[in-house]
Amino acid sequence: MKIAMTLSILLLSCGIIIFEFRGSKDKKARKVIAGITFTAAGLTILLLFQPGLPGPTELVKLLFGRIDLIMK
Repeated sequence: MKIAMTLSILLLSCGIIIFEFRGSKDKKARKVIAGITFTAAGLTILLLFQPGLPGPTELVKLLFGRIDLIMK
């Protein structure tokens, strides 16, 4: 079941990239679109297999939590 979901995530990501490439003529923009989409797809697949991983807010809290305490 997870293999089917992984394949559907990859197909959806490729569809997004193809659709967005039609609207963009700039090579830099295409690289950024592909990079963000594949990064999001990779994170989605990672969360599919490891659902207990902390979210991105936990990383922000870890990085900037002490700054909040210092500024008070």
